[in-house]
Amino acid sequence: MGFAKKGALTLAIAVVAVVAGLYFQPRANIPSHLLHHKLVYQENFIPSDVGDHLLDLIKGFKEFRTNANDLTFYGRKMTHEHIGEAIPIGPNGTCDHPFLMPSTDKKECVLPGRIDVGRHYILSGGPEGLKESYYKLVSRVQSFGRYTFDLKPYPVVQQLFNNKSFLDVAQAVCPEGKKHLDPFQFNFISQIPGQTVAMHVDAPYMWGATRFQFPQWLLASMVFSGLFQDRFINQVQVVGYVHRWQDPEGTRQGEFIYWDDENPTPKREKPLPLAGSAVDGSKVIHAAIVYQPNVVTPFLDKSKNIVLQYRDAQSDVWELKADDEVLQEFKTDDLRISVVYRARCFKDAEEAQKFKDYPEEKMMTLDHVLSTLGGDLVKRGRITAEQLDYYMKGTAPEYKDLSEARLAFALKIMDEFIKYPLAAKEDAVIPVNYCAVDRLVPWMKPILDLFC
Repeated sequence: MGFAKKGALTLAIAVVAVVAGLYFQPRANIPSHLLHHKLVYQENFIPSDVGDHLLDLIKGFKEFRTNANDLTFYGRKMTHEHIGEAIPIGPNGTCDHPFLMPSTDKKECVLPGRIDVGRHYILSGGPEGLKESYYKLVSRVQSFGRYTFDLKPYPVVQQLFNNKSFLDVAQAVCPEGKKHLDPFQFNFISQIPGQTVAMHVDAPYMWGATRFQFPQWLLASMVFSGLFQDRFINQVQVVGYVHRWQDPEGTRQGEFIYWDDENPTPKREKPLPLAGSAVDGSKVIHAAIVYQPNVVTPFLDKSKNIVLQYRDAQSDVWELKADDEVLQEFKTDDLRISVVYRARCFKDAEEAQKFKDYPEEKMMTLDHVLSTLGGDLVKRGRITAEQLDYYMKGTAPEYKDLSEARLAFALKIMDEFIKYPLAAKEDAVIPVNYCAVDRLVPWMKPILDLFC
């Protein structure tokens, strides 16, 4: 047998071995403490007149940014926007590293708060096991949102949230003995055709750790690890669909999906107009499958200012813009729109107030969180105590500085602790999106171009 034939045969055997290994590996490896939690789904959940007022409010906001920029809505400076991985921003305000994006002040490149979500989606192809380029998937996952942490200025929102049927559904999710609702946030989420909401857990709240102290990917790692369960605060997320389009043929798709057991095939709920669901999204992995999956989303450059902007009521048109350049236009009926309510579950008003008054000196420090997670990595045999010391101090020989060491540490933490499911076998034989590998390994692009 000639050299070329032997090489081809060796390559074929290697490919078959890799495919077989990926096929037979577990598609869902969710920690037990994140399983078997309640979800309530209800059709005709939002009264029609309230739905109309919510749509008017959404249009009145005028502008929605991508959810990669959710920090701009905090109204306060985070204690730690990053864990030390920040590097100076590149020429023209760009971040070349595939996992980094501009910080809120546009001076540095940092891991986005939900890098755990975007990274898993790009590398796995999501619940559908898509085989698409990095650039296509980055655009699919950048849906648009508006986050509000003060409900008082919005009477129509308060009207919905104080409705008895709404409260009953929300309280049904809170654990026994923790039925006092402490509302803290509502969002409007809009997806253009071709977009999705990738697998995630919502930002958790803990005694001493919140999204205002630490990046959300780090909070998610804390939840998955199970090491901070004694500080975990239960919450409820209620999602209501505000769009009015009908989809009797099911061609728009965009179903809400979630995993509450070991089955890698998720449960599904349709995004029917004015329907809603309630779940503790901080301990139940959930997502939405691609909305209008046959539509190609325009490329949304993460280094640019991407907005979805309402033009006027007469045209009822939304403009998708990148640094003021109009990429595409949509009617309101083209969008998948939801309102999201979040409340913490407490024993009573006194406990809720205790959380709000939690003293600054009792907040967890970044070093405590990193050393706790790192210490568990040592116990699991994933790193040595010496390597943990390198990560904490940034003194490892293979890393040129602290930022490089902390970036490697962040990826190590996410890889070990965060266990989002892979596509079920009926959806994808290979649950890895090999079409995005060239973004990390550029020399593979000519090979991948043959398949992708």
